[in-house]
Amino acid sequence: MNQDPNMAAYLRKMATRTERVEAQMKAITRAYKQMSSDYEDNKLELGKLRKALKKAAERIRYIEDIPGKRVPYFQTFQINYPGPTDPSLSAAGERLSDSKPVSMDGPFVCTTYLSAFLMKTYSLGPFGTQVDGRPNDPPAGAEVITPLTGRWRPVASTADPFSGAYIGGGMGPNTIAGAQATQTFRPGTADFLFEIADEGVDRLRQNQVPIPSRYLFSEFDRPLYLPVSDFFERGSSIRFAATLTRDFGLAEVNYSVYNGFGEGNLNPAPDPTVATNAGRVMVALGGTLYFTMLGYKILQAQSPAV
Repeated sequence: MNQDPNMAAYLRKMATRTERVEAQMKAITRAYKQMSSDYEDNKLELGKLRKALKKAAERIRYIEDIPGKRVPYFQTFQINYPGPTDPSLSAAGERLSDSKPVSMDGPFVCTTYLSAFLMKTYSLGPFGTQVDGRPNDPPAGAEVITPLTGRWRPVASTADPFSGAYIGGGMGPNTIAGAQATQTFRPGTADFLFEIADEGVDRLRQNQVPIPSRYLFSEFDRPLYLPVSDFFERGSSIRFAATLTRDFGLAEVNYSVYNGFGEGNLNPAPDPTVATNAGRVMVALGGTLYFTMLGYKILQAQSPAV
C-alpha cells in the first residue's frame, strides 16, 4: 500500500519531536537528581552546623562550670641549695628551677601561693692541727647535724634588723664599732625572686620582672592569695624558678660528737650539753626551698576542660 507523502512527512516530524521531548525529560530528570543530591548534602551540612552552634552555645565559660569532683590539692616544688665547699663561693644571683606535670585525672586550679625554707648545715672542712685548728672535721660541703638542722625558716627577711644597725637602748655599746659588731640577722632566712610558667601553653604568670619573695609572706606569715583562680589543663607542665638575692651565709653553733667535729686536741670532744664545756663550730647554711601552689583538682572532667 502506497503511503501518502504528506502523511509520511508528518509522521517523521512527530517522531523527531518525540525524541526531542524524551531527551529533554531525561535532562530534567538528571537535573532533578543532582538538585536532590545537593539538597541532601546541604541538609547534612546544616545539621552539622546546627549541632556546632548548639555546642558553642553550651560551651564552658567559667572554671566553676567544669563538671567533676573537687578535691584539695597541693602542687609542691623543691629546690636544693647545698652548702658551699668554699666559703668564698656565692649562690646569690643563681637561678634554679623545678618543673612538675599536671596529671591526667583532672585539671589543676591554683588559688594560693605558699613557701618555706628547710634549713640544713654543712661543714666548712678540716683545717690546722690538733693544737691550733680542727683537722678531724668532716670534709667541706658534708651535711652535719646541728641545732639549726631541720628548722623551718621564712622566705623574706623583712623583719630582720641588719648587721651593724642600732636596735635600741641597752642593746650594746653606743659606738660605731659596737654597732658594727652587733649581728642581729637571723640565720637561714631565704630571700629570692621567683617566676612561674605554664610550659604547656608557653605562658608566664608575670612580665619580664621576677616576683619578690617578700610578697609571699609578711611578718605574720600570711600566704599570697591570687586575685583569680589560676587554671592548668591536664598534661601541662608547671615550672617554678627562684633566684637568690643573697647568700644564706655562715653560723656558729654547738656541735655534736657524732658529727666528727673536734675541738683542738681534746679527745673526746666537749659535750655541747654542758654549758661550761660546750663545743662551738662555724658551719655553712643551705637547705631546701619549698614552693607550694595550693588549690584543687577537678576529677572526672570533660576533655578538654575548656
